[in-house]
Amino acid sequence: MDTLFLLYISPWLVLAVFTAVSLFSLLRVLFTSRQLVSLSDTPSTVIGKPLLFPVTFNHKRFTPAKDRFTNQFLFVGVPVGLKCRIGNFLAVDDPSLDLYSSFSLKRIFSHLSCWFSFDSRRYLHRGDQVDLRDKLDEYLLSIDEKPSQWPHAYLLGVPQFLGFSRAVVSYWYLYNAEKELDAVILEINNSYWEKRNVFLRLNGSGKAANNEDKEHYLDALHLIQSLPSSPHSNFYQGTWDKKIFASPFEKVDGQVSNRFMDPLQPASWKPNASFANMTTLDETSGTVKMVTRMTCSGLPIDPCEMSAWQVLCFVLRWTLPGMLTTGYIVFHALRIRFTLMRMMKKPPVRMGSVGRYPTKNELNLEKIFRAYLASCVERCSSPVKVEYLPCRAMNSDTVYMTSPSYNEKEGQTITVEPADPGFYTRFAHYENVRTAIMEEIQLTNHEADPTARRLLLSHPDLMAEILTISSSNA
Repeated sequence: MDTLFLLYISPWLVLAVFTAVSLFSLLRVLFTSRQLVSLSDTPSTVIGKPLLFPVTFNHKRFTPAKDRFTNQFLFVGVPVGLKCRIGNFLAVDDPSLDLYSSFSLKRIFSHLSCWFSFDSRRYLHRGDQVDLRDKLDEYLLSIDEKPSQWPHAYLLGVPQFLGFSRAVVSYWYLYNAEKELDAVILEINNSYWEKRNVFLRLNGSGKAANNEDKEHYLDALHLIQSLPSSPHSNFYQGTWDKKIFASPFEKVDGQVSNRFMDPLQPASWKPNASFANMTTLDETSGTVKMVTRMTCSGLPIDPCEMSAWQVLCFVLRWTLPGMLTTGYIVFHALRIRFTLMRMMKKPPVRMGSVGRYPTKNELNLEKIFRAYLASCVERCSSPVKVEYLPCRAMNSDTVYMTSPSYNEKEGQTITVEPADPGFYTRFAHYENVRTAIMEEIQLTNHEADPTARRLLLSHPDLMAEILTISSSNA
């Protein structure tokens, strides 16, 4: 009886505790100073300043069925390289917050000290305990670009609330030495917790208005100097090939054209200005399939200049939409599914994309597979080099393995990359190694991506031979 009673009241108890804790946290936000305080003693120079961007997304589909819908999000813009707190309202790269544990009560309570937060863990490649600037530099180096080309950057993304957030897309605006917008990194996230980072250089068009902003310091101690951007153009454009299953109603392949405005310039904040446009084209005919237009729902807000009443209204208005992003996406997907279009099954991710988060068991199995692969290569009599990239959802570093007889003139190089974390579980259940290799490299014949494979392998027969012979000689 007592157990049944506890089971009955526990949801209400959890709700009551959550409500009380949220109210306490909100009171701390309202009645503490919201001056920007640097979390580093080292002077730094950044571009722009933290701003709150309430935005509206307008989606319009033209083919194969016509449809349109609108939703609203809160974006927060932060200068990349800035580590700060603005009272208990916003934290950027704050090491006191629990950033690296999974979503849990421990993580939630850690984030109660700040209503919204930004950290580097969930951006670009996953993991790594480095700040946003270091994360950006690592990514640029991984795609053979020099970070020195863009000494300034500004990130526009969905903030975390109690350590949780769900973002469809994040924007990294990269500025050259002349402080002009020169490139953009798009972080595309789908509903399956998969992502793909897209880098594109931009071409300007149209003449920009005169910029009257001046350099100034963001904090009272004059540790953080903010620079204004210096646009020469009103719009900046770029195109890229879509290689991610972004929607269950769209195939993986396609071409996307983007047009941006400089987010640090007042011209982009007007209600009728196209803050960012994304046009999806058919990969064969080039016809427009869908257009997404992002506009500002109002002028961006400087959190340091908000009154307690403004903060209260803002928090009540914009916290919930961020928490309900997934539900909103699911609602519209079901509406389209039952009224307009058929949903396609999710294919394995393409090379270069990041798969879903791995389970603890998959992480352990990956270590076993890596050790097994290394031991097989070490016992291999042929001159081979294996470049093994664990599923990108786990790690973005390539592991190099060479046999004792390998040399660059005569040896062969084999590249191995599982497309998703589930590979390690499946591999352990096959009858033998050769069967596992040959099955995993087969085309999955998904409608959304006919070229998809669960294992990306350059020399299947040679790899199967190495694993089989080495195992039999063990």
